[in-house]
Amino acid sequence: MANIIRSVFALFWLVAAGFLGFLAYIVLQTESNPQMLWAWLVMCALTFVSVTFLAYNIILGHHERENAPHHHTHLNKA
Repeated sequence: MANIIRSVFALFWLVAAGFLGFLAYIVLQTESNPQMLWAWLVMCALTFVSVTFLAYNIILGHHERENAPHHHTHLNKA
């Protein structure tokens, strides 16, 4: 089940990255106001960073906590 969730989020990241690239291309072609152009490009960049961070945490985040000594401290309480 975890592999299915990871693959769905990898697909989500690919679709989101492709759409953001397409959006940035369209904005570069059509926007004439430099302030609006920069606003759109910053919005695309921040959205890409957010989507990438979310996908990274879901796809690769489980590797960092498996053997951490503080990961299972709630199980040691008596």
